[in-house]
Amino acid sequence: MAKRELNGDPEEIKAAIADLQGKVAAKNAASEESYEEETYDEEAYEEEENAPTVEIAVKNFEDRINDTVRLGNVGDLINEAEEELEEQQRYEEEIEAEERRQRREMRRRSRMESLKKERAAEEAAEPAPRKIKRNKKNKPDDDIIIEMEGVSKSYVKGVPALNDVNLKIKKGEFVFIVGDSGSGKSTLIRLLLRELKPTTGSIWVNGYQVEKLRRGKVPKLRRSMGVVFQDFRLLKDRNVYENVAFAQRIIQVPIREMKRNVPNILATVGLAGKYKARPDELSGGEQQRVALARALVNRPPILLADEPTGNLDPKNTIEIMNLLDTINKNGTTVLVVTHNDKIVNDMQKRVITIKNGVIVSDEEMGGYLDED
Repeated sequence: MAKRELNGDPEEIKAAIADLQGKVAAKNAASEESYEEETYDEEAYEEEENAPTVEIAVKNFEDRINDTVRLGNVGDLINEAEEELEEQQRYEEEIEAEERRQRREMRRRSRMESLKKERAAEEAAEPAPRKIKRNKKNKPDDDIIIEMEGVSKSYVKGVPALNDVNLKIKKGEFVFIVGDSGSGKSTLIRLLLRELKPTTGSIWVNGYQVEKLRRGKVPKLRRSMGVVFQDFRLLKDRNVYENVAFAQRIIQVPIREMKRNVPNILATVGLAGKYKARPDELSGGEQQRVALARALVNRPPILLADEPTGNLDPKNTIEIMNLLDTINKNGTTVLVVTHNDKIVNDMQKRVITIKNGVIVSDEEMGGYLDED
């Protein structure tokens, strides 16, 4: 603050002293009001008594003024007193700011605890997935992860897209679903994802009876499946890391865990060095790898790939299929819908062939069936 210079004029000195006395009086009055509102604390009171104070005792005030007038430093006295008042005010403002910060932190922690309790209560109340039913002649088979029993789906009355489909897929299997366009392959995938309900029959996926699921349970069913599409479906305005992390944010994975999971899955698909690239800076094969990473980052037990190589050249097609094979060997159940006869014949996996909505072939280590 600018230092006050007084020229010895008695009226000016009196005005300055009166101004200072007014500030001191106001300060003391505010302190007394604050003291009346607070609960008495003996230790705090003793500390306050022993602490330095800026209050100027009335009985000594005139003597101090006389000394300073005699020595010619009245301005210094007033400046010092005003500086002490301002310093005390700054100290009190800092204390108030810290108290506000602590109150905000307490409210934040309280909200977090409430959210944790609500989530725990929801999880405790949620029933466990029902196991796949079997008739009395057969024992329950926990190895079955997908089952369709007598499933038909008609979009127009009397014209079934799927007709009386029965199939079982075990945990850890790699299965091709093949057939011409319009044979019912995509309808089957949409039924597994509960995008459609069957007209008749039952569908079991990972312990859930799909057609009977309430709408609120459908997201949990879908979280048990990673899905990869022919057209990648990446977020164009986000980079590789953000596209993959998006799947983790949906299920509210903690940031610390997300920062570990996303780089790990990008390394698995061979894109660790391109985490900052945007989709339009990647080749088709690289974009499909990003889609695979996003589908797998939450570690689903099932991966559904709907024509994953439809937009890829032969080289990238082989790389993506090798990657899917590796993922399967690590324990994930993989279903690939395709019409690419070469990859089906080369890989020699289980092949289910659909024609006009009906399964016409189901072979272990099969090939692409010539439907003509």
